[in-house]
Amino acid sequence: MSNLQSKKDKTQYATVTEEGTNYREIADMMSMIGYKMNHSSARNYVLRIMKKFAEAITENWGVNLSDEALDKIIKDPLFQDGICDLLQKIESDRKINVNVKGNFVS
Repeated sequence: MSNLQSKKDKTQYATVTEEGTNYREIADMMSMIGYKMNHSSARNYVLRIMKKFAEAITENWGVNLSDEALDKIIKDPLFQDGICDLLQKIESDRKINVNVKGNFVS
C-alpha cells in the first residue's frame, strides 16, 4: 500500500483557474456540439496535444527523450500551464497584428 500511496503523492494535476476549463466542461461542450465525450476522453485528447507540443519542442531543441520522459513532461502541470501561456501570447499577438493591419488600433 505504501507503494501506491507514494506514487499517488508524487502525481500532480493541473489546476483549473477562473479562466480555465476543466475536463468535464470540455467534455460537456464537445457533447453539446455533437461529439459525445466524457471527461477522461477530454483528458486523453489534451494529453495527446500536449505530447505533440513536447515532441515539437524537443525536436526543435535537438533533444532526444524516451517515451516515459515525454509522458512525465506532458502530465506536469507546469508544462501544461506554460503551453497555455504560450498559446495565449500567440493569440494575443495575432489579434494585435490583425488590428494593426486593419487599422483598428486606437
